[in-house]
Amino acid sequence: QTDVLEAVARDDSLAEVGVVLCRQVEENCPGVTCSILLVDEQKKLRPLAAPGLPQSYSRAIDGLAIGPFVGSCGTAAWRNEPVEVTDIASDPLWTQFRGLALPLGLRACWSTPVRSSTGEVLATFAFYYDEPRGHSELEGQIVDVCVHLCALAIGHDRVRARNYRLAYFDALTGLPNRGRFNEELSARIGAANPFGLILLDIDHLKLVNDSIGHAAGDALICAVATREIGRAH
Repeated sequence: QTDVLEAVARDDSLAEVGVVLCRQVEENCPGVTCSILLVDEQKKLRPLAAPGLPQSYSRAIDGLAIGPFVGSCGTAAWRNEPVEVTDIASDPLWTQFRGLALPLGLRACWSTPVRSSTGEVLATFAFYYDEPRGHSELEGQIVDVCVHLCALAIGHDRVRARNYRLAYFDALTGLPNRGRFNEELSARIGAANPFGLILLDIDHLKLVNDSIGHAAGDALICAVATREIGRAH
Protein backbone atom coordinates (compact mmCIF):
# COMPACT_ATOMS: atom_id res chain seq x y z
CA GLN A 1 0.00 0.00 0.00
CA THR A 2 2.78 2.40 0.93
CA ASP A 3 4.67 1.89 -2.34
CA VAL A 4 1.55 2.44 -4.43
CA LEU A 5 0.43 5.50 -2.46
CA GLU A 6 3.92 6.98 -2.73
CA ALA A 7 3.83 6.46 -6.50
CA VAL A 8 0.47 8.23 -6.68
CA ALA A 9 1.77 11.07 -4.49
CA ARG A 10 4.81 11.45 -6.79
CA ASP A 11 2.36 11.88 -9.67
CA ASP A 12 3.77 8.85 -11.47
CA SER A 13 1.82 7.85 -14.56
CA LEU A 14 -1.12 5.50 -14.08
CA ALA A 15 0.74 2.76 -15.97
CA GLU A 16 3.76 3.12 -13.66
CA VAL A 17 1.53 2.87 -10.59
CA GLY A 18 -0.09 -0.24 -12.06
CA VAL A 19 3.29 -1.89 -12.64
CA VAL A 20 4.37 -1.17 -9.06
CA LEU A 21 1.19 -2.77 -7.75
CA CYS A 22 1.44 -5.86 -9.98
CA ARG A 23 5.08 -6.49 -9.12
CA GLN A 24 4.45 -6.17 -5.40
CA VAL A 25 1.62 -8.69 -5.64
CA GLU A 26 3.66 -11.17 -7.67
CA GLU A 27 6.56 -11.00 -5.21
CA ASN A 28 4.22 -11.90 -2.35
CA CYS A 29 2.00 -14.45 -4.11
CA PRO A 30 3.94 -17.38 -5.62
CA GLY A 31 2.38 -18.81 -8.76
CA VAL A 32 0.35 -15.65 -9.43
CA THR A 33 0.63 -13.33 -12.44
CA CYS A 34 -1.16 -10.02 -12.04
CA SER A 35 -2.99 -7.99 -14.69
CA ILE A 36 -4.85 -4.66 -14.72
CA LEU A 37 -7.10 -3.80 -17.66
CA LEU A 38 -8.85 -0.46 -18.08
CA VAL A 39 -12.38 -0.30 -19.50
CA ASP A 40 -12.66 2.64 -21.91
CA GLU A 41 -15.71 4.72 -22.83
CA GLN A 42 -16.59 2.29 -25.64
CA LYS A 43 -16.59 -0.59 -23.09
CA LYS A 44 -13.44 -2.09 -24.52
CA LEU A 45 -10.53 -3.58 -22.59
CA ARG A 46 -7.27 -1.61 -22.60
CA PRO A 47 -4.19 -3.17 -20.97
CA LEU A 48 -2.70 -0.94 -18.27
CA ALA A 49 -0.18 -3.13 -16.45
CA ALA A 50 0.86 -6.78 -16.68
CA PRO A 51 4.63 -6.94 -16.22
CA GLY A 52 4.55 -10.72 -15.80
CA LEU A 53 2.74 -11.37 -19.09
CA PRO A 54 4.23 -11.24 -22.61
CA GLN A 55 3.46 -8.06 -24.53
CA SER A 56 2.00 -10.21 -27.29
CA TYR A 57 -0.71 -11.36 -24.90
CA SER A 58 -1.62 -7.79 -23.95
CA ARG A 59 -1.68 -6.76 -27.61
CA ALA A 60 -4.01 -9.66 -28.43
CA ILE A 61 -6.66 -8.56 -25.93
CA ASP A 62 -6.27 -4.80 -26.47
CA GLY A 63 -9.56 -3.43 -27.78
CA LEU A 64 -11.71 -6.46 -26.99
CA ALA A 65 -15.28 -5.45 -26.17
CA ILE A 66 -16.47 -6.66 -22.78
CA GLY A 67 -19.17 -9.31 -22.89
CA PRO A 68 -20.70 -12.41 -21.32
CA PHE A 69 -18.09 -14.84 -22.72
CA VAL A 70 -14.91 -12.74 -22.90
CA GLY A 71 -12.63 -14.63 -20.55
CA SER A 72 -12.58 -13.76 -16.87
CA CYS A 73 -11.86 -10.03 -17.23
CA GLY A 74 -14.24 -9.18 -20.05
CA THR A 75 -17.00 -11.11 -18.31
CA ALA A 76 -16.27 -9.55 -14.90
CA ALA A 77 -16.49 -6.07 -16.44
CA TRP A 78 -19.71 -7.06 -18.25
CA ARG A 79 -21.36 -8.49 -15.13
CA ASN A 80 -19.85 -5.88 -12.79
CA GLU A 81 -18.96 -8.67 -10.38
CA PRO A 82 -15.96 -10.94 -9.72
CA VAL A 83 -15.51 -13.91 -12.04
CA GLU A 84 -13.35 -16.85 -10.95
CA VAL A 85 -12.43 -19.47 -13.52
CA THR A 86 -10.63 -22.34 -11.83
CA ASP A 87 -9.78 -24.18 -15.06
CA ILE A 88 -9.31 -22.19 -18.26
CA ALA A 89 -9.00 -25.41 -20.29
CA SER A 90 -12.61 -26.40 -19.66
CA ASP A 91 -14.55 -23.26 -18.72
CA PRO A 92 -16.90 -21.95 -21.49
CA LEU A 93 -16.02 -18.33 -20.66
CA TRP A 94 -12.58 -19.00 -22.15
CA THR A 95 -13.67 -20.93 -25.26
CA GLN A 96 -12.48 -18.21 -27.66
CA PHE A 97 -9.36 -17.27 -25.71
CA ARG A 98 -7.87 -20.39 -24.13
CA GLY A 99 -5.53 -20.68 -27.11
CA LEU A 100 -3.92 -17.44 -25.91
CA ALA A 101 -3.65 -18.39 -22.25
CA LEU A 102 -2.81 -22.09 -22.06
CA PRO A 103 0.45 -21.99 -24.10
CA LEU A 104 1.72 -19.41 -21.59
CA GLY A 105 1.02 -21.68 -18.66
CA LEU A 106 -2.01 -19.65 -17.53
CA ARG A 107 -4.37 -22.28 -16.16
CA ALA A 108 -6.88 -20.30 -14.07
CA CYS A 109 -7.95 -16.68 -13.76
CA TRP A 110 -9.81 -14.73 -11.11
CA SER A 111 -10.87 -11.22 -12.15
CA THR A 112 -12.50 -8.51 -10.04
CA PRO A 113 -14.04 -5.25 -11.34
CA VAL A 114 -12.60 -1.95 -10.15
CA ARG A 115 -15.46 0.48 -9.59
CA SER A 116 -15.79 4.23 -9.19
CA SER A 117 -17.68 5.77 -6.27
CA THR A 118 -20.81 5.67 -8.45
CA GLY A 119 -20.44 1.98 -9.34
CA GLU A 120 -19.04 2.50 -12.84
CA VAL A 121 -16.61 -0.23 -13.91
CA LEU A 122 -13.26 1.49 -14.45
CA ALA A 123 -11.02 -1.55 -14.80
CA THR A 124 -10.48 -5.17 -13.88
CA PHE A 125 -7.85 -6.56 -11.53
CA ALA A 126 -6.91 -10.17 -12.26
CA PHE A 127 -4.91 -13.02 -10.79
CA TYR A 128 -3.70 -15.64 -13.28
CA TYR A 129 -2.62 -18.96 -11.75
CA ASP A 130 -0.11 -21.48 -13.07
CA GLU A 131 -2.35 -24.37 -12.05
CA PRO A 132 -6.11 -25.01 -12.03
CA ARG A 133 -7.36 -23.68 -8.70
CA GLY A 134 -9.33 -21.01 -6.89
CA HIS A 135 -8.05 -18.24 -4.64
CA SER A 136 -6.95 -18.60 -1.03
CA GLU A 137 -8.26 -16.54 1.87
CA LEU A 138 -5.05 -14.50 1.97
CA GLU A 139 -5.25 -13.83 -1.77
CA GLY A 140 -8.81 -12.64 -1.28
CA GLN A 141 -7.63 -10.12 1.30
CA ILE A 142 -4.84 -8.96 -1.02
CA VAL A 143 -7.24 -8.47 -3.92
CA ASP A 144 -9.59 -6.40 -1.75
CA VAL A 145 -6.72 -4.03 -0.97
CA CYS A 146 -5.47 -3.96 -4.56
CA VAL A 147 -8.89 -3.17 -6.01
CA HIS A 148 -9.20 -0.25 -3.59
CA LEU A 149 -5.73 1.02 -4.56
CA CYS A 150 -6.56 0.69 -8.27
CA ALA A 151 -9.74 2.73 -7.83
CA LEU A 152 -7.78 5.39 -5.94
CA ALA A 153 -5.04 5.57 -8.59
CA ILE A 154 -7.50 5.70 -11.50
CA GLY A 155 -9.56 8.37 -9.76
CA HIS A 156 -6.42 10.43 -9.15
CA ASP A 157 -5.42 10.07 -12.80
CA ARG A 158 -8.85 11.22 -13.98
CA VAL A 159 -8.70 14.29 -11.74
CA ARG A 160 -5.23 15.08 -13.03
CA ALA A 161 -6.36 14.75 -16.65
CA ARG A 162 -9.45 16.91 -15.98
CA ASN A 163 -7.36 19.60 -14.29
CA TYR A 164 -4.90 19.60 -17.17
CA ARG A 165 -7.72 19.96 -19.65
CA LEU A 166 -9.26 22.83 -17.68
CA ALA A 167 -5.89 24.58 -17.49
CA TYR A 168 -4.81 24.18 -21.12
CA PHE A 169 -7.91 23.69 -23.28
CA ASP A 170 -10.85 25.91 -24.14
CA ALA A 171 -14.09 24.64 -22.64
CA LEU A 172 -16.18 25.71 -25.67
CA THR A 173 -14.14 24.42 -28.61
CA GLY A 174 -11.87 21.86 -26.97
CA LEU A 175 -8.88 23.53 -28.65
CA PRO A 176 -5.69 24.50 -26.78
CA ASN A 177 -6.24 27.82 -24.96
CA ARG A 178 -4.06 30.91 -24.62
CA GLY A 179 -2.01 29.40 -21.80
CA ARG A 180 -1.15 26.36 -23.91
CA PHE A 181 -0.47 28.62 -26.89
CA ASN A 182 1.98 30.71 -24.89
CA GLU A 183 3.82 27.59 -23.73
CA GLU A 184 4.01 26.19 -27.25
CA LEU A 185 5.14 29.52 -28.70
CA SER A 186 7.88 29.89 -26.07
CA ALA A 187 9.11 26.36 -26.76
CA ARG A 188 9.25 26.93 -30.50
CA ILE A 189 11.03 30.27 -30.13
CA GLY A 190 13.49 28.67 -27.73
CA ALA A 191 14.21 25.88 -30.19
CA ALA A 192 15.26 28.49 -32.77
CA ASN A 193 13.74 26.48 -35.63
CA PRO A 194 11.76 28.25 -38.38
CA PHE A 195 7.99 28.11 -37.93
CA GLY A 196 4.91 29.90 -39.20
CA LEU A 197 2.12 31.54 -37.21
CA ILE A 198 -1.31 32.28 -38.69
CA LEU A 199 -3.78 34.53 -36.84
CA LEU A 200 -7.48 34.12 -37.59
CA ASP A 201 -10.41 36.31 -36.64
CA ILE A 202 -14.16 35.93 -37.12
CA ASP A 203 -15.70 39.00 -38.74
CA HIS A 204 -18.82 40.48 -37.15
CA LEU A 205 -18.96 38.00 -34.26
CA LYS A 206 -20.31 40.73 -31.97
CA LEU A 207 -23.12 41.40 -34.45
CA VAL A 208 -24.06 37.70 -34.39
CA ASN A 209 -24.11 37.68 -30.58
CA ASP A 210 -26.15 40.88 -30.36
CA SER A 211 -28.65 40.01 -33.08
CA ILE A 212 -29.43 36.30 -32.65
CA GLY A 213 -27.84 35.48 -29.29
CA HIS A 214 -24.64 34.20 -27.73
CA ALA A 215 -25.66 30.59 -28.34
CA ALA A 216 -25.49 31.27 -32.07
CA GLY A 217 -22.15 33.02 -31.61
CA ASP A 218 -20.80 30.03 -29.72
CA ALA A 219 -22.04 27.70 -32.45
CA LEU A 220 -20.24 29.83 -35.04
CA ILE A 221 -16.99 29.70 -33.06
CA CYS A 222 -17.25 25.92 -32.77
CA ALA A 223 -17.97 25.55 -36.49
CA VAL A 224 -14.93 27.63 -37.42
CA ALA A 225 -12.76 25.73 -34.94
CA THR A 226 -13.87 22.39 -36.40
CA ARG A 227 -13.15 23.52 -39.94
CA GLU A 228 -9.68 24.80 -39.05
CA ILE A 229 -8.82 21.54 -37.28
CA GLY A 230 -9.86 19.65 -40.42
CA ARG A 231 -7.69 21.85 -42.62
CA ALA A 232 -4.70 21.48 -40.30
CA HIS A 233 -4.94 17.69 -40.50
